[in-house]
Amino acid sequence: MTHGKTSRQTDHRTLVAIERREKTRAKLLRGAIQVFAQHGAEAKVIDLVIREAGVSRGTFYNYFRTNEELFLEVSREVSNEIILSVDPLVLQQKDAGAGLACGLVSVVRLAGSYPLFAQFVSKGGPLALSAGNLTKTAVTREIRNGIAAGLFTVTDEQLAFDLILGPVIMAFHTVLSGGASESYARDMAQAVLCSLGVDDARARQYAWLDFEDVDIPESSIFRSYPQATQESAPWSR
Repeated sequence: MTHGKTSRQTDHRTLVAIERREKTRAKLLRGAIQVFAQHGAEAKVIDLVIREAGVSRGTFYNYFRTNEELFLEVSREVSNEIILSVDPLVLQQKDAGAGLACGLVSVVRLAGSYPLFAQFVSKGGPLALSAGNLTKTAVTREIRNGIAAGLFTVTDEQLAFDLILGPVIMAFHTVLSGGASESYARDMAQAVLCSLGVDDARARQYAWLDFEDVDIPESSIFRSYPQATQESAPWSR
């Protein structure tokens, strides 16, 4: 009886320790997103992150050893969160053309709704958007489906991947600078599809499908930050 009670107490303490560690890690990542978004990936930000997160230097080094390791982990978190938010909508589409158009339009909408993340990706470059394994998995899935269906004539998967992610990074920058027109997200989706070999008329049809709004999961890190009002980004519709 005593052994069982002791075992339960140990399990409880272990769970509490794990939960506390996860909360501290999340606090560090939230602080790092803000700091990297402001200063860029190349900045030495450890002291700034420690201050932003409100933790000790020793606590920080329990989780991350270098500036580069921190940036990579934040990039994984952000890129995976983007896919987790957008991919459920993509999977509802009828084919790869509609799926890719949905994904492109949705991520640009996301950039308008959560400018801090757009700023992080814009300053962080390709790694900030592709570090997470989910990005490679989801985008490559649509590329392969499009090639298999004869929809995409670009058959080099890496080239197709670059033709998709490059414009997205620039789109985040354009959104932040206020240079996006009302049709920008859909025009970009159409242009990317054309670059992959879809004819212009069909690409336009895909880009102007009626996509649902992104439903941010309750557990998403996006919910830790304020959302921009629709009035501040009317083009995102």
